[in-house]
This record gives sequence, C-alpha cells and structure tokens, in this order.
Amino acid sequence: MDQATKAPAGGGADEGLSPPLQAHIGRHVRALFDEVAREPIPEHLLRLLKDLERTGDK
Repeated sequence: MDQATKAPAGGGADEGLSPPLQAHIGRHVRALFDEVAREPIPEHLLRLLKDLERTGDK
C-alpha cells in the first residue's frame, strides 16, 4: 500500500472528526432526511408503483 492509501497511524490531527462534531453533523443530516421523508410521493411515482405492482414479475 502506498502512502496515499494508508490510514493515519494515530495520535495526530488526521484521525477524523471529533465525536462532538460527528454528533452535530449527524443531528443535522437526520433532520434533513426526516424533512425529505415527510414530503408527499409525486403522483407519477405512485402511478409507476401501481403499474409495477399490477404487472408483477413478468
């Protein structure tokens, strides 16, 4: 493995994000996904799903 693909050895600033920052980002990402999940499904996708359900695995 060359130097560019090796994981950091540890103990340095390159170890990734701090746990509090990870938690902060996680909260914001979950809030964004929750917001999207509450949006209604567009009619054209509902029609497509109904068509697929009707035709089955033919």
